[in-house]
Amino acid sequence: MVAPAESLFLPGFAPGDALAEGDTAGDAWCQQHGPAERRPHGITLTPAWLVQRMLALADAAAYDTIVDIGAGTGRFAIAAALANPQARVLAVEDHPQMLALLRQRLAQAGLAGRVQVLAGDFRSMAPPVAGRTLWLGNPPYVRHHDIPAHWKHWYRQGMAARGIAASQLAGLHAHFMLRAVQAMRPGDGLCLVTAAEWLDNGYGSALRALCTGPGPGMQSLAMQSLRLQSLWLADADQAVFGDALVSAAVLQLCADGGDQPARVGRLAEGGWQALRQVDQARLRDAPRWSEFAREHMPQQGQGPQLGELFHITRGQVTGMNQVWVLPPGQALLPQRLTVPAVTRAREIIDDALGTPAAVARLKRVVNLPQDLDLLASAERAAADAFLMSARRAGADQAYVARQRKPWHWLAMRAPPAALVSYMGRRPPVFRANPQQVSFLNIAHGLYPLQPLASDVLRPMLAAMNRSVSKHSGRVYGGGLVKFEPSDIARLRLPADWQDSAA
Repeated sequence: MVAPAESLFLPGFAPGDALAEGDTAGDAWCQQHGPAERRPHGITLTPAWLVQRMLALADAAAYDTIVDIGAGTGRFAIAAALANPQARVLAVEDHPQMLALLRQRLAQAGLAGRVQVLAGDFRSMAPPVAGRTLWLGNPPYVRHHDIPAHWKHWYRQGMAARGIAASQLAGLHAHFMLRAVQAMRPGDGLCLVTAAEWLDNGYGSALRALCTGPGPGMQSLAMQSLRLQSLWLADADQAVFGDALVSAAVLQLCADGGDQPARVGRLAEGGWQALRQVDQARLRDAPRWSEFAREHMPQQGQGPQLGELFHITRGQVTGMNQVWVLPPGQALLPQRLTVPAVTRAREIIDDALGTPAAVARLKRVVNLPQDLDLLASAERAAADAFLMSARRAGADQAYVARQRKPWHWLAMRAPPAALVSYMGRRPPVFRANPQQVSFLNIAHGLYPLQPLASDVLRPMLAAMNRSVSKHSGRVYGGGLVKFEPSDIARLRLPADWQDSAA
């Protein structure tokens, strides 16, 4: 049975209090500076209802110091100062306009003398804390593309010092999580809201390890004491942040030396819905965490993993589909220099691969040889004319083309035995590929490690289509679900897969 939602408010701090008047200055600034302008700085303001619930969840009144690690306009800092009049509150921010709004709001709330503003990058700070400290807030979400190389190196070195291998693909919120953990001491707590993608994806493995203890051989007391206390995941279609299409997760860490299970559940505007207790050891071993926060955890099959039966690979990337993907019946190139290919996930979902007539309706992708001198004269003339047109369109300057040697050689994938869609708002769809078509990166290809007859392959695929839940994948904002090749490889066949209809 699922536990009812818990309404958690701080004593004496209800929605009718001063915070409920809203951050009109912050809202107005965000309306004037759209998401595209704010995204490189990671500026996404936290709704007041979530600020209140996080303060209650973290028991903010029990701390001597509260640090808002990415203060923005001060929503957490102001709420914390009102909730705990005895605490020292520090607000860290480095964006000039956010700093101006933060100081303005503190003055208007009569808190300028109580909340200390620290201007600068949280990663390079040692905030002047005293006593038990709560590290709190909404760290900026900035993608790794916009993070300088020296900070990526700082992140990897910091994780390595804790015995954790970290990817440079981590976003800025991961950097802030690491810095907060580095600063935590026994008795401290941490409560953050972040994008939920780190619960499941590759770079998040370092953060998951960070939340559940030190790496092998790390004997520091501070490292040993850290544990995940609770984790709350918003439904994928719940827009916690109105202008950011991300799923939100709230995590709570403590440095108390215990090994108690973590409380895991769902985040909603009405409160927290506790679903289960998860042992720390189980968290450490799990390849993803979002499934623990689902009302019904996905059931794994009892048969072999697909990775034991197939090599699973992404489809090819052209770099400029409008140039390389040709409509059916095109006359730009001899048919021998193109291949029929799946170019839309809908073609897999609708099973458009089963007959020659269906394949004839597929688009064709240019597939020139690496060495054009091997072509007959008529084919070479057609290829040269096509490539001249492609250059005029800029296809040779696309990033992907500049990584190819030579730039025109797409090297389309050999036809796989089966194809699987991997991104959408539904579970993946598995289809046999009897007509032997190639595929772009809207699908993954399944290549048997040992020969598989059609009457064996088809029941396998049918069993996967009826058994795989979308919650086995990586859930992003707006209900979008993604399955990387490694995710497909970990899926197991149901024990009764041979009973599926061919």
